[in-house]
Amino acid sequence: MRANGLDVTMADVAKAAGVSRPLVSIVMRGVPGASDSTRQHVMKVAAELGYVPDVRAQALRRQGPGAVGVAFEAVQPFHAALVDGVYETCESAGRELVLTAVTASHDESKAIDSLLANRCGAIVAIGSGLPPRRLAQIAALVPVVVVARAVRAEAVEYVCSDDEGSLVKVVEHLVGLGHSRICFAASPRSGGGPQRLRGYRKAMAAAALSVDVVEAGSTEQAGADAAARLLARGQLPTAVIGFNDPCAAGLQASLRQAGLRVPEDISITGFDDSAIAATPYRQLTSVRQDTARMAETAALRAIARMEGQSERRRSHVLPTALTIRASTAPPPR
Repeated sequence: MRANGLDVTMADVAKAAGVSRPLVSIVMRGVPGASDSTRQHVMKVAAELGYVPDVRAQALRRQGPGAVGVAFEAVQPFHAALVDGVYETCESAGRELVLTAVTASHDESKAIDSLLANRCGAIVAIGSGLPPRRLAQIAALVPVVVVARAVRAEAVEYVCSDDEGSLVKVVEHLVGLGHSRICFAASPRSGGGPQRLRGYRKAMAAAALSVDVVEAGSTEQAGADAAARLLARGQLPTAVIGFNDPCAAGLQASLRQAGLRVPEDISITGFDDSAIAATPYRQLTSVRQDTARMAETAALRAIARMEGQSERRRSHVLPTALTIRASTAPPPR
């Protein structure tokens, strides 16, 4: 324990508690986004270290307009990685960050309203699901940068990956292995969903293959539910593309539970190349997004707009790469 608790930072608490800095911020501010057990653990570690919240910094965040507000989904590992990157860029630029988590009981509209109530000078909305019209209304009040979703709203900037091109790469990889029955577990209402579906359809048409889409979502449970629907069909595809890594993990777990081997009986891919994909018992082939660059671009654009810089590009689309692991192989004979 340090003699002066003021010397202990949230980063110190995060390291000692084995959690991310954004999660410590959520706990300290008492906002939704952390379980009760996690809150107790973080608060216990903070007390042991002698952590004292910086009241002056909290006051500055409340006053704005120098703070950047960030809304993100607490359950998405990819969003947490983006928040860390935004944190790093804002810290380097001397800007405070105000976080609000989107949860089952605290939807995105409420999350954005809380950032506006805190008088944030700009808002970074990660994976926003709000309609373009609503985003445009918010952008009329403060600069808005959406991350991981292309948005058709003139006043809103967005930073995303080449979702359409990424699905083309995935399909081409599977076709190259010899697959012809390739299913896409889609999530059209999620960030990047329409573009990924378009890329899948485009690549399947180019390979002269029949399109097979099953409605899914962006969570592990959504992937498990999609697997149940596939199993109920009778004839399975030889490969399934998960909308993202949690979805692919749910597909993989449920299909294995049904007695299928991955990849010997069925290949599975994900999207995001998150820590979930790299775990030894999953080893998911997945699309790697440039998380650091996405976060940095979004944060810098939010700060620039907040500082009154008029020059802007409405869209920032970044390239991706395919990380091939053990979850994909040639189809069974």
